[in-house]
Amino acid sequence: MSNNNELSKAVRNISAIASRDEWVFTLDNEEGTLFYSPERIADNAELHQITDDYALYMSKDMKPQGVMIEYYGQNFIKHHKEFKELYKKLFFKKEGTVVIDPQARNAGNDVKYFKALLIDKLLSEATLSALV
Repeated sequence: MSNNNELSKAVRNISAIASRDEWVFTLDNEEGTLFYSPERIADNAELHQITDDYALYMSKDMKPQGVMIEYYGQNFIKHHKEFKELYKKLFFKKEGTVVIDPQARNAGNDVKYFKALLIDKLLSEATLSALV
């Protein structure tokens, strides 16, 4: 991506945009990829690598459209142990694609904590990689 200022602004705005647009967590167990995005990511969204662990889907006008963490269960939680117990509670032993809606009335504290922890981790890693 050519403009790190726009990218860093997008990373800082993930939480507000995710709340406004009612993003959900989707874990594709076959690929091991975790998405935090609307249930359907816009067809014209472009994927931009932020760190080794995650990438951001962006619209042409630099608005975040979603987050993708590759190898979430196999790699990400090994490097981020604070997610391990939440992973077991929210996703463990479920087959296919699992969707968890953090806005749902029955989402519970685990999903709210997972969302806050994930956003904090994304921001801190982007900072370490000098994007923000």
